[in-house]
Amino acid sequence: MNFSKSIRTASTVLGTAGVYAFLIASLCSMFFEMTSDTALAWIGGPMFVVFSILGRIFLPDSLRKANVID
Repeated sequence: MNFSKSIRTASTVLGTAGVYAFLIASLCSMFFEMTSDTALAWIGGPMFVVFSILGRIFLPDSLRKANVID
């Protein structure tokens, strides 16, 4: 895998993790009446880390099947 494909994979993993962490933090903020700062710091931050790790493990397989990376 060359450098540009590894950058593309890393940006896809981080972007996906960011979107899902933001959505979960926003839903928790709405349902549990938290401030957005609290939800993003205490729910979105840890979820971003977890989704980044899981994405790094599982997402490259999906990207290979879609012919995004080799």
